[in-house]
Amino acid sequence: MRKGTFTLILFAIPIFGFSQNTVTGKIIDELGLPIYLATVEINSTEDTAYTDFDGVFTIESEKDFHWKINISSKGYKTESFFVLSGGSAGEIVLEYNEEMRKLLEGK
Repeated sequence: MRKGTFTLILFAIPIFGFSQNTVTGKIIDELGLPIYLATVEINSTEDTAYTDFDGVFTIESEKDFHWKINISSKGYKTESFFVLSGGSAGEIVLEYNEEMRKLLEGK
């Protein structure tokens, strides 16, 4: 019994000591299209993630929640959002920057 309890405690220590806080979400443009390789970073940390082909990201950090995440991608305005707890950030819409708007309008 003692060996079993001791073994369980040893395996549980890494789980409690290295907990990760995780947030997932999806980045889309004004037309509802996914944005590939948008950068998602937690403010004041080096924790960074990138969106996949579907615009989906997962970012993990050892930092406790109340994160400010910064999202950027070429051709779009940089946006900042607050994440108050773990889970899903849902869909985040990035607006086109002025250069992209001019290109799309043909001016």
